[in-house]
Amino acid sequence: MSTSTMSGKTAVSGGAAGLAVLAGLYLIAAPWLLRFGGAAELAVSNTVAGLAIVVFAAMRARDSGALALAWVLPVLGVWAAVSPFLLRYGDETVPSAGAVTGNVIAGLVVAAGGAALLLRRR
Repeated sequence: MSTSTMSGKTAVSGGAAGLAVLAGLYLIAAPWLLRFGGAAELAVSNTVAGLAIVVFAAMRARDSGALALAWVLPVLGVWAAVSPFLLRYGDETVPSAGAVTGNVIAGLVVAAGGAALLLRRR
């Protein structure tokens, strides 16, 4: 493979991983930025998923050999997108429309970036 093709693959992988890291950081900060209020399950889910996304995306950006866990990012992205609809809130406040929209967008960004990284591994 030529050098220009290799650098193109690296740029796409780096860009996809970078977007996933940014989306993961958003998920971590969103409960405090958007004032999730009583939606504690969603806040905890965002924090845990966001931390995992940041770690796995950073690992993938740093080491293109980290292929065994490449499937994790798309799965975490899908979880972030659907979690506001699947989590039960009981006596707590339902998350705001902004919180749900932010989760869906961040989840789709992570899923798309993770899928790009998964496809670029070949």
